[in-house]
Amino acid sequence: MRSALLAVSLITLALPSRIPAQTFAPDFQAGFGYARLFDAGGFSLLAALDQPLSSAPSPLQQALGGGFWYAHTGLASVPDAPEVGRDLFGVGLRYSVGFLNSGTFRPFVAVPIQVLHSQVSDNRPTADLRIGALSAVPQPPPPPPVEDQVGGEWGWGTGLEAGLRLAASKRVSAQTSVQVLYQDIYGAQSRNGAWNWHLGMSYAFGGSEQ
Repeated sequence: MRSALLAVSLITLALPSRIPAQTFAPDFQAGFGYARLFDAGGFSLLAALDQPLSSAPSPLQQALGGGFWYAHTGLASVPDAPEVGRDLFGVGLRYSVGFLNSGTFRPFVAVPIQVLHSQVSDNRPTADLRIGALSAVPQPPPPPPVEDQVGGEWGWGTGLEAGLRLAASKRVSAQTSVQVLYQDIYGAQSRNGAWNWHLGMSYAFGGSEQ
């Protein structure tokens, strides 16, 4: 009987050491910056929600979550026409690894995989377009590149994001990152590289101390 009680006591004492010191909740990130798509630039928005996968003491903080990306840029073929522009939306999954979790400076890398939609709009009045066509030279200009033609197209993209977080508190951090992407939207006829830079913040929803 005493040996059974002793075994139960030892198991009870051992249990707290196997429970993580902190239970993790999702980490929200948001940023505003600049994007370069198809040789034209414009503003960009990025948001992500990551679920940490690693325990608190680990120097490598792995996370899996989802991300959203929006960019509004001009068109390389008509750089002086502000009425013509591109809206690009992206949504998908991301895997990230953070380093030096206990320090003030916290570098990280992430790999996003996204479904992309590119929409090219032309908001110039129809009358202006007709006048431009009538006053054009007899030999019509060549059509714009496939990625600059009016309309929408679906595709996908992936790449690598690298950034740095500056911890302001246990939950709030300032964040900056650069993302380099391979995007396949218009096929082999189009340029496939893109990049963006964002500056923003991250917020870790309350994990409970045990």
